[in-house]
Amino acid sequence: MLTTLNWITWLSWIFAGIYYIVIICNFSSLRVAVAVIQTASSFVADSKRLIFVPVLYFGIAIVFSGLFISGLICTSSIGEITADSVSLQTKSIEWSTSTTAIFWYMFFMYLWVIAFTMAMNEFVIIVASITWYYSDKEVHDADGIPGDSDVTTGMWWSLRYHMGTLAFGSLINAIVWLIRVIFEYVAKKVEGASGENGCTKCLLGCIRCFLACFDRFIRYINRNAYIYCALSGASFCESAINSFVLILKNSAKFGFVEGIAGCFMFIAKFFISIMTTIASFFIMGAMIEVSEPMGPLFVIFLLSYMVASIFIDIFDTGSNTILQCYLLDHEVGLSDASHIPQVLRKFFDSDDIKAAMSGKLAPELRETFLGNARILEIFNITK
Repeated sequence: MLTTLNWITWLSWIFAGIYYIVIICNFSSLRVAVAVIQTASSFVADSKRLIFVPVLYFGIAIVFSGLFISGLICTSSIGEITADSVSLQTKSIEWSTSTTAIFWYMFFMYLWVIAFTMAMNEFVIIVASITWYYSDKEVHDADGIPGDSDVTTGMWWSLRYHMGTLAFGSLINAIVWLIRVIFEYVAKKVEGASGENGCTKCLLGCIRCFLACFDRFIRYINRNAYIYCALSGASFCESAINSFVLILKNSAKFGFVEGIAGCFMFIAKFFISIMTTIASFFIMGAMIEVSEPMGPLFVIFLLSYMVASIFIDIFDTGSNTILQCYLLDHEVGLSDASHIPQVLRKFFDSDDIKAAMSGKLAPELRETFLGNARILEIFNITK
């Protein structure tokens, strides 16, 4: 037992040492990540009307879900009806090949519509973050937080300019989700046929974990592609490649932003869920007498956690968008520094910021001088 504890102790010290070495080597990236998180907090505090955006698109998703369920009920009634029990009046429907194809087609289209709705919700938040970041921070606001975001611009852009981009990205998401659904169906059949085979369960668990990680990877790439598309106006494929290269070049910054934001988001979601569950416990006790409240409270905790995740995701999307805006300013260059948030200004060269704000930046050489030309004659061409 002592030997095992010694091994655990030495391994813990080794991993802790590696962790601190990584922190020291990437300390500048950590400072940028903390500043981006602070800026994202200011953005969320200054854009309180953004909480209505998830509500809007959640309502749209509910409407499409109702339409899908209605269509599914109608589709499931297509087939040969046979009576199972005369006394119980139960019947079964045998689907034909065409009915099965219609069902899977409807199911895939439902996944695509839901993914597209989620993409539009995300894109509106992205554009709101961009408009807030590039707004003039020198203008004093009544709420004390400089900067203004525009929510309607994101809605207009998502419908007028980037609908194809969002549709293509959501198509990729829908395909991955369909693959996961088909795998779960096949895995259930395999588990039923193999019984309690441990190797089969381990293999299926590994595949399930791989598909879940791949799904998260695709969603992360899509979100950063939407951000780059909103910033540059490029197509989806070009934006996905450029954003992926940007993530590789600044992997430490993106990693720290995701890690710190993830910790704050988990604490916020857990706190909201706990407080909602506690409040529901006292409300149920005051209204009715419940002999076993653990079941309803567990359901309330899960629902409140899901709802909190929808709204807290605004902070996660905003932090990634602000990080890309910062990197764009830092790598491409400044033409006007009045939009830079105060927390991020310390990471820019002070002379460049002063020159940009005073309009005295040195001009960039964009043309090569070849020589002078003399005008010999001017022609007056009539209609």
